[in-house]
Amino acid sequence: MSRWLKRNKWMLLFWTGIFVFIVLLFRPWEMMFDDNVSEPASGGSGDLIRDYGDLDPDVENILAAGESLLGTPFLSGGRDPDEGFNSSGFVQYVYQESTGIRMPRIAAHQHDLGEEIKKEDLYPGDLVFFEAETVMSGIYTGNGEFLTVSSTNGVEKVSLARDTFWSRHFIGGKRLTKEEMQGLHPGTYTEHSHPAVREAVQYLDTPYIFGGNTLNGFDCSFFIQDVFRESSDIYLPRVTKDQYELGEEIDKKDLKPGDVLFFAGADGDEDDPRSDWDVNHTGIYAGGNFMIHASRTEGMTQVSYLNEYWDDAFTGIRRYDDMSLNHEHPVVQEAASHLFSEDFTTPGFVRHVYRKSLGITLPQRAEDQWNSGSPVERDDLEIGDVLFFEGTNSYLAALYTGHDLALFASASSGVTTRHLEYDEFFSENYLGARRYD
Repeated sequence: MSRWLKRNKWMLLFWTGIFVFIVLLFRPWEMMFDDNVSEPASGGSGDLIRDYGDLDPDVENILAAGESLLGTPFLSGGRDPDEGFNSSGFVQYVYQESTGIRMPRIAAHQHDLGEEIKKEDLYPGDLVFFEAETVMSGIYTGNGEFLTVSSTNGVEKVSLARDTFWSRHFIGGKRLTKEEMQGLHPGTYTEHSHPAVREAVQYLDTPYIFGGNTLNGFDCSFFIQDVFRESSDIYLPRVTKDQYELGEEIDKKDLKPGDVLFFAGADGDEDDPRSDWDVNHTGIYAGGNFMIHASRTEGMTQVSYLNEYWDDAFTGIRRYDDMSLNHEHPVVQEAASHLFSEDFTTPGFVRHVYRKSLGITLPQRAEDQWNSGSPVERDDLEIGDVLFFEGTNSYLAALYTGHDLALFASASSGVTTRHLEYDEFFSENYLGARRYD
């Protein structure tokens, strides 16, 4: 045996080297034990390599913005380069920073956009999607590679052709249509024909704060109230369910920009006190199947595509165009300038507004205000009349703004809008109205 080994040692060394080379080339241990290693995917990388020619400047901007973020760490729910990204936050950030297009926050909602693109037809800048425990998104860069975010590597460039995990969980590519790119871009609405849409787009990126009553942060119903007051001189209640009771009811087939959409069981969570309401979310229709709304999910005011999620939650449509005061009534304008102010007592608010807007000094007490004016029947109410209600210990006074609405100062809510019919307290405790000459 030893003589045979001596005679054939060079041949043995040759075949041993061949065997080691094959083992190192194919790495069978990785195929057996690691689901995330690189290996040829079906079809091979050659199927995805092509000449794209000169890229569109927007595409170049998308790729440059994405690649500049390589190495940014992973953060669950993240969408800021200073803190980190998840995959959908990364896609949203890159598209907005490079093109102004406002992609949805959730990867599944991003997947609802665009036209289907086969793997072999993917073009740089297209969106790619994957589904494991949840839907993940990425940006295709060309030749089988794409940018995405993983929990281990943060923002990284990986390969559809060679990476087993991503190729195995690939569910398709999408390319935004021209109409979608326009619908998701704020510039589309800055010169819109409807004043509420023009006003609404100025609120984009304002943080969502439930119960927020300032332009530093607010919720969906404040957004609606403020937009219509500022754009159209329309004074709506503060609460979504009260807003739903007003205006003209519109059939879905007659929907047009500036109409207000209402939803039930949408954009909330189990701790949302509105979760059992008939409506709990609202937004302004902007046209093209898009709306502008203050979104809890997005964490800000955003343009959103009305996908199946919103369709399933849809409750109704209201149009408020005919509720505009159409003029600058001094009482209403002065009163509205104090919305949410907590600086007034109930009669003190009415007294202050009358003195500032009309130069009329009313008594300090609501009972004395009631006794000093001329009675007005409910059917003859005019804007600026003072309404009175029976409170626990005294009369309560409010200012009539038209359309069955009143501006009222309370200790709990500050100055706010109330509806005479749909607000249970006001409808049950209405005493009458007074007019002052």
